[in-house]
Amino acid sequence: MKSPLRLSLGSILVFVLPLFVGGVAFAQEPWQDLRPQPWQRRSEPILSARTTKQDWCKVVCYSPHVIHHDSLFRMWYLGTSTASRTNDICMGYAESVNGIDWTEHPNNPILADADIPWGEFVQTPYILWDEEESVFKLWFISGGVDRDANRKITRNEQRLGYATSQDGIAWKVRPEPIYPSGRSPSVTKQGPNSYRMWMGSRPDVEDQASGELYTNIYEFNSTDGIRWKRGEQPVIRPSGVGTTTVYPCVIQDAGKYHMWYGCHVPGKFELFYASSNDGSQWAVDHSTSAFPARTGEAFFDNRYTSTPCIVKTPDRYLLYYSARDMKTKYIDSEGRTRTDNVGVYAHIGVAELSRRR
Repeated sequence: MKSPLRLSLGSILVFVLPLFVGGVAFAQEPWQDLRPQPWQRRSEPILSARTTKQDWCKVVCYSPHVIHHDSLFRMWYLGTSTASRTNDICMGYAESVNGIDWTEHPNNPILADADIPWGEFVQTPYILWDEEESVFKLWFISGGVDRDANRKITRNEQRLGYATSQDGIAWKVRPEPIYPSGRSPSVTKQGPNSYRMWMGSRPDVEDQASGELYTNIYEFNSTDGIRWKRGEQPVIRPSGVGTTTVYPCVIQDAGKYHMWYGCHVPGKFELFYASSNDGSQWAVDHSTSAFPARTGEAFFDNRYTSTPCIVKTPDRYLLYYSARDMKTKYIDSEGRTRTDNVGVYAHIGVAELSRRR
């Protein structure tokens, strides 16, 4: 076998061992055993609360979910202009021809708290185009949050909801939640009556206060995408430098399952990676992040890289993510200058990785 091929991507050195199938060389996917992974980031966010001309997301702009459908990249994302921590998070929509330059829908937001009969916000959307049924399917989180006089959370109700749409813009929301405890669903349809999902969930699904929602990623199975059965034990838990495990994004590629998810690490929040042959038993490395926050005052993602969404196209992979910078001041909907000491989810970024063959 040939010696490893040494490639230079920016300042990162990547070693790829060629695999030979039928006389054709196929390079091993370069992310699989590398920390950090060799994603090439854009220098500026693709959407930002600081630059948008739409009033609904001038404080918070984050949590993108992107699919490539009917020759267009389609993004659903979240925002608010009220404050950095508020219950009135809404969902907007944008389109792109190349996955980089985006046009925001003129009638945003397309889904708001008033559209959820049982919840006060829209969080962590996941959208799937169902080829078999010719419909967009949306899984999302809603519920409610209460705080005491010291702003400590006393109730953090987050339940899984479901909606369908013919065009991805007008949604028919199921009038009740479909699972009692969840955060950031990632869903695949495996066949006509087979769905799998990976999602954060509390061990005690009726507990609506504990932080365990952010430390346990479970596998779920369903025959219809509505009635879900959860695995007995979480498949990902914190270890190493990470104190949380949340926001999973799972794709199937090259006969394996690949998951990106977020972890709090000292002073920051960054993306980690795990792989699996069956989607149930995961190889985890919490020693070093796969997609870290950047170092340097000028970067928009120098505090948080979060809520990953991976899109695979014939020639490249795209990683869409939420970002926080080091700024703590922002202007709320009443024109007041306010402070959030851990930053604001103000940006959506993208990074690319070529599919070499």
